Amino acid sequence: MKNLVSHTGKVVSVSDTHVFVKIERGSACSGCKNKGACQMGENQEQIIPIKTADTSNYFANEDVHIFMRTSLGMRAVVYAYLLPFVFLLVAFLVARLFTSSEIIQVLCAFVSVIVYYVILYKMRNGLEKTFQFYVEKCREKDFVSSFS
Repeated sequence: MKNLVSHTGKVVSVSDTHVFVKIERGSACSGCKNKGACQMGENQEQIIPIKTADTSNYFANEDVHIFMRTSLGMRAVVYAYLLPFVFLLVAFLVARLFTSSEIIQVLCAFVSVIVYYVILYKMRNGLEKTFQFYVEKCREKDFVSSFS
Protein backbone atom coordinates (compact mmCIF):
# COMPACT_ATOMS: atom_id res chain seq x y z
CA MET A 1 0.00 0.00 0.00
CA LYS A 2 3.05 2.24 0.28
CA ASN A 3 3.24 2.76 -3.50
CA LEU A 4 -0.47 3.52 -3.87
CA VAL A 5 -2.47 6.70 -3.53
CA SER A 6 -5.90 5.95 -2.08
CA HIS A 7 -9.04 8.08 -2.20
CA THR A 8 -12.51 7.45 -0.86
CA GLY A 9 -15.41 8.11 -3.19
CA LYS A 10 -19.02 7.30 -3.87
CA VAL A 11 -20.28 5.17 -6.76
CA VAL A 12 -22.42 7.29 -9.07
CA SER A 13 -23.35 4.62 -11.59
CA VAL A 14 -22.30 1.25 -12.93
CA SER A 15 -22.13 0.01 -16.53
CA ASP A 16 -21.17 -3.36 -17.96
CA THR A 17 -17.45 -2.51 -17.93
CA HIS A 18 -17.01 0.57 -15.71
CA VAL A 19 -17.74 1.80 -12.21
CA PHE A 20 -18.15 5.59 -12.12
CA VAL A 21 -16.89 7.01 -8.83
CA LYS A 22 -17.30 10.60 -7.62
CA ILE A 23 -14.43 11.98 -5.56
CA GLU A 24 -13.83 15.41 -4.10
CA ARG A 25 -10.58 16.64 -5.63
CA GLY A 26 -9.47 18.86 -2.77
CA SER A 27 -9.53 16.11 -0.19
CA ALA A 28 -8.38 13.51 -2.68
CA CYS A 29 -5.24 15.48 -3.45
CA SER A 30 -4.27 16.13 0.17
CA GLY A 31 -1.88 13.17 0.34
CA CYS A 32 -0.30 13.69 -3.07
CA LYS A 33 3.33 14.79 -3.26
CA ASN A 34 2.65 16.63 -6.53
CA LYS A 35 -0.29 18.73 -5.35
CA GLY A 36 1.83 21.89 -5.32
CA ALA A 37 2.68 21.52 -9.01
CA CYS A 38 -0.82 20.50 -10.00
CA GLN A 39 -3.18 23.34 -10.92
CA MET A 40 -6.38 21.56 -9.93
CA GLY A 41 -8.89 23.57 -7.94
CA GLU A 42 -9.70 22.84 -4.35
CA ASN A 43 -12.81 20.93 -3.34
CA GLN A 44 -14.10 20.20 -6.82
CA GLU A 45 -15.97 17.02 -7.55
CA GLN A 46 -14.74 14.72 -10.29
CA ILE A 47 -16.26 11.53 -11.67
CA ILE A 48 -13.68 8.89 -12.51
CA PRO A 49 -14.58 5.95 -14.77
CA ILE A 50 -12.82 2.84 -13.49
CA LYS A 51 -12.68 -0.20 -15.74
CA THR A 52 -13.20 -3.41 -13.80
CA ALA A 53 -14.14 -6.95 -14.72
CA ASP A 54 -16.66 -7.43 -11.91
CA THR A 55 -19.05 -4.48 -11.96
CA SER A 56 -21.92 -6.54 -10.51
CA ASN A 57 -20.51 -6.08 -6.98
CA TYR A 58 -20.90 -2.30 -7.04
CA PHE A 59 -24.06 -0.25 -6.57
CA ALA A 60 -24.97 3.42 -6.79
CA ASN A 61 -24.35 5.52 -3.62
CA GLU A 62 -21.94 2.92 -2.25
CA ASP A 63 -18.70 4.13 -0.63
CA VAL A 64 -15.55 2.73 -2.24
CA HIS A 65 -11.78 3.21 -2.18
CA ILE A 66 -9.98 3.93 -5.42
CA PHE A 67 -6.26 3.38 -5.86
CA MET A 68 -3.57 4.53 -8.26
CA ARG A 69 0.18 3.92 -8.24
CA THR A 70 2.10 6.88 -6.79
CA SER A 71 4.61 6.90 -9.65
CA LEU A 72 1.83 7.67 -12.11
CA GLY A 73 1.20 11.04 -10.46
CA MET A 74 4.66 12.29 -11.38
CA ARG A 75 4.32 10.85 -14.87
CA ALA A 76 1.06 12.79 -15.31
CA VAL A 77 2.80 16.01 -14.27
CA VAL A 78 5.56 15.33 -16.81
CA TYR A 79 3.05 14.70 -19.63
CA ALA A 80 0.82 17.64 -18.74
CA TYR A 81 3.35 20.33 -17.86
CA LEU A 82 7.02 19.49 -18.39
CA LEU A 83 6.96 18.03 -21.92
CA PRO A 84 4.79 20.80 -23.41
CA PHE A 85 7.13 23.38 -21.92
CA VAL A 86 10.16 21.60 -23.41
CA PHE A 87 8.46 21.44 -26.83
CA LEU A 88 7.57 25.12 -26.61
CA LEU A 89 11.11 26.13 -25.66
CA VAL A 90 12.84 23.96 -28.28
CA ALA A 91 10.51 25.09 -31.06
CA PHE A 92 11.05 28.72 -30.11
CA LEU A 93 14.84 28.34 -30.11
CA VAL A 94 14.88 26.44 -33.42
CA ALA A 95 12.63 29.06 -35.03
CA ARG A 96 14.94 31.73 -33.68
CA LEU A 97 17.83 30.14 -35.62
CA PHE A 98 15.95 30.38 -38.91
CA THR A 99 14.07 33.67 -38.66
CA SER A 100 14.40 37.01 -36.94
CA SER A 101 10.63 37.56 -36.84
CA GLU A 102 9.46 37.27 -33.25
CA ILE A 103 5.88 36.64 -34.36
CA ILE A 104 6.95 33.58 -36.38
CA GLN A 105 9.09 32.36 -33.47
CA VAL A 106 6.16 32.57 -31.05
CA LEU A 107 3.75 31.01 -33.55
CA CYS A 108 6.14 28.07 -34.05
CA ALA A 109 6.35 27.60 -30.30
CA PHE A 110 2.57 27.63 -29.86
CA VAL A 111 2.00 25.35 -32.85
CA SER A 112 4.46 22.84 -31.38
CA VAL A 113 2.46 22.73 -28.14
CA ILE A 114 -0.81 22.35 -30.05
CA VAL A 115 0.69 19.47 -32.04
CA TYR A 116 1.93 17.90 -28.79
CA TYR A 117 -1.55 17.99 -27.22
CA VAL A 118 -3.17 16.65 -30.40
CA ILE A 119 -0.71 13.72 -30.36
CA LEU A 120 -1.41 13.20 -26.66
CA TYR A 121 -5.15 13.19 -27.40
CA LYS A 122 -4.66 10.62 -30.17
CA MET A 123 -2.73 8.43 -27.71
CA ARG A 124 -5.47 8.63 -25.06
CA ASN A 125 -6.45 4.96 -25.35
CA GLY A 126 -2.89 3.86 -24.61
CA LEU A 127 -2.62 6.37 -21.80
CA GLU A 128 -5.86 5.12 -20.25
CA LYS A 129 -4.23 1.69 -19.99
CA THR A 130 -1.19 3.23 -18.29
CA PHE A 131 -3.08 5.51 -15.89
CA GLN A 132 -5.37 2.93 -14.35
CA PHE A 133 -7.40 3.27 -11.20
CA TYR A 134 -8.48 0.29 -9.15
CA VAL A 135 -11.63 0.13 -7.06
CA GLU A 136 -12.35 -1.71 -3.82
CA LYS A 137 -15.38 -1.74 -1.55
CA CYS A 138 -15.03 -0.01 1.81
CA ARG A 139 -15.00 -2.43 4.70
CA GLU A 140 -17.12 -1.90 7.82
CA LYS A 141 -14.08 -1.26 9.99
CA ASP A 142 -13.20 1.68 7.70
CA PHE A 143 -16.48 3.33 8.67
CA VAL A 144 -16.06 2.57 12.38
CA SER A 145 -12.55 4.05 12.47
CA SER A 146 -13.63 7.17 10.57
CA PHE A 147 -16.34 7.97 13.11
CA SER A 148 -14.21 7.25 16.19
